Amino acid sequence: MKPTTLISVAVVVFLLGGVVAFGFAGGSGSDASLEATWTSDTGTGVAANHHAVAVADNRVYAPISGTGGTDECALVAVSAGTGATLWDYDIPATNCTIHAVADPTVADVDGDGTGEVLAATTEREVTVFDAGGAVTARHRLSDYGYTKPVVADLSPEPGTETVAVDVAGTVFVFDADGAELWRATLDEYVWAQPVVDDFDADGDSELLVAGRAGDATLFAGDGSVEWSRTVAGGDSVTWGTHGQADDDRPLEAVLSTVDGDVIAVDGASGRVEWRRTVGTFAAVRAFGDGDGDGEPEVYAVGREGELRAFDAASGDTEWVTETVVERVQMMPPPTLGDLDGDGEPELLAAGNDGTVTLVDPATGDVLSTYGRDVPIFTHATLADVDGDGGQEAFVMYADGRVVRLDVPVADGVKRIGGDRVGAIGTGLSVGT
Repeated sequence: MKPTTLISVAVVVFLLGGVVAFGFAGGSGSDASLEATWTSDTGTGVAANHHAVAVADNRVYAPISGTGGTDECALVAVSAGTGATLWDYDIPATNCTIHAVADPTVADVDGDGTGEVLAATTEREVTVFDAGGAVTARHRLSDYGYTKPVVADLSPEPGTETVAVDVAGTVFVFDADGAELWRATLDEYVWAQPVVDDFDADGDSELLVAGRAGDATLFAGDGSVEWSRTVAGGDSVTWGTHGQADDDRPLEAVLSTVDGDVIAVDGASGRVEWRRTVGTFAAVRAFGDGDGDGEPEVYAVGREGELRAFDAASGDTEWVTETVVERVQMMPPPTLGDLDGDGEPELLAAGNDGTVTLVDPATGDVLSTYGRDVPIFTHATLADVDGDGGQEAFVMYADGRVVRLDVPVADGVKRIGGDRVGAIGTGLSVGT
């Protein structure tokens, strides 16, 4: 196990126009550094924006919260290259809250080869937009949506379906034409992102939903329940991820809770495989082979700011790195991706103190840190929008502004290639 690494300011601290730039000595010898390309002009009077952006087709779709009774709330499309606003969809003032627009998603709903934008809102619906911002469909919910819709081939019916779970725990599944195929009602609030995958390795996709009471339920494509278990003993599930952790065929779901547990669950049965505590408000999202040893890791963080790498199969701790030095309200989960284009993953940890920290996932060493004196409540979104082989990071700050961060190398050109690529997992995610 790598001993705990305490981040210390090694070089210089600049404070200019609300932006703090930190210089750190990276332990891996990498010359990677986080550099801000632009900051969007989407700020509002609410410093509690906490839903992540979606990125596709050189656009960033930003869910903007605002002050109740105002016209601040909106889904805003900005250019991924410049940060300039392209279009916006305004939420009525009567529906404007910090939950006005949940995490959007981009998917080809109708199978025409072009992606649509979907977002659940406090208008109690999933609204579907074309790339130009025109509304093409509306799917009614029973309450507002907190999580992003999922578009996947779930049901036995041909084509893909849209899955939406509102905050009250009602599950909706719609076909490509917007017709409701089935719904299910859970007896608990749902803040965790639902996810579709073949969890039990039977060749068909299932839907996993975890809730406030600490329950997890696996639905078959037709809406029947394959299993339902209390995995967290009444503790709220807030974030999570999933992937193949061990040698058996079913996938594992890894869930995190308000009280601080990280819990690995067998996808075929719902049985808890291991449980670890990381402090209150545990957050997990990144799942992949970060150290190139052929075995995946799970990366988690708690309120105290200690970022941990766990062996995904056993739950053993591989390293611990402290990413904040002051007490914060909560910590968003880290994100795994190839930011410098060298074929090897990096770990990006957004902090509630406004910092974004680039970490070597093999060792926990800090490579670079960027920051603003504005909190962050959600994870970064990664996407290669300029086609150079490395992903860019898009971070939603609490003031409603999106910052694009790039990681250049010493010669200004990202490296493409390499002999190791992490299996980057996606899964459940939710903010508090």
